[in-house]
Amino acid sequence: MSAPRVSVVITTFNRVDLLRKAIDSALAQDFPEEAREIIVVDDGSTDDTRDVVQSAYGERVRYLHKPNGGCNSACQFGFAHARGEIIAQLDSDDTWYPDKLSRTVPSFDLAPDIVAVFHDLDIVKADVDGHAGTLWGPVPHRLTAEPCDALAPYLAGFPMPAWTSACLWRRSALEKVLPFPAGLWGYNDAYCARHIAFYGRVCAIPKALGTYLVHANNDSGKGGQRLSRERLERGIRESRAMADSFNERCRQFGREPGPRRVMVQKLALASACIELELLSGKRAATRWLLADELSLPALARLQLLFNLFLPPRAAIFIKNRVIGRFLPMD
Repeated sequence: MSAPRVSVVITTFNRVDLLRKAIDSALAQDFPEEAREIIVVDDGSTDDTRDVVQSAYGERVRYLHKPNGGCNSACQFGFAHARGEIIAQLDSDDTWYPDKLSRTVPSFDLAPDIVAVFHDLDIVKADVDGHAGTLWGPVPHRLTAEPCDALAPYLAGFPMPAWTSACLWRRSALEKVLPFPAGLWGYNDAYCARHIAFYGRVCAIPKALGTYLVHANNDSGKGGQRLSRERLERGIRESRAMADSFNERCRQFGREPGPRRVMVQKLALASACIELELLSGKRAATRWLLADELSLPALARLQLLFNLFLPPRAAIFIKNRVIGRFLPMD
């Protein structure tokens, strides 16, 4: 049997009802059936995911089961079993529009150094009818549908708008950035996008080709739980792992993050640390912030104080209209 052009990798944990919608959207693609395969990686679900997938879809879907190990563990397992030269990810709570693959896969044929293709997603809220904008709407990125260098603007401090269900990877390039670093449980989309950009150009199609569902259960094996010390400490470890792994890749390639990128890294870590300190109250969070262990600029510390004590809308207004003009606050 010849290998398909595209492998669709769907990872899931205890989401059988949402999972069926994701699978159905992948099967409904106006893309040649013989040119793609659909892989479902069950990350140790305790519901009837196995029975539903196998009975409803049979050989149209490759069902793989593994012990629960978290989002990145499931993704890496799926990548290892994928046979296609292009890997397209789909979260089990998202869906694709029928032309997603036919609109994105041809971009890889524009040049041999295209290592990834991104696109926008419509935001859908579980408790609200209709769409609530798109993921790219507020993101000031500098990527284009034509092959472009994603690394330079990212190093300069601009975001790289890549979400799991809107990412396609050239497998030969993806293999160069794996495995995921120790301590990184999630954020596989952000990790892969930032690291794969060292190995070639990307295309970013400014069109929503699927939906991103906002709901209470967004983490494989962890979602739906209230914030706990364990989860917050995990967030700090992940923030450090993301920054450390990216900085190490920069050193390998002789590149250096710009001042704005360094500040974004520090602010991500600071936000995670403040959330942990908030378990002991705002006074503890304020003491941590004033101690300035991360050497944040005064404006950044001031904005974080506003986040602690002002109503959310007021803090966001100051962030976007005042401090955000001088410092990257996202």
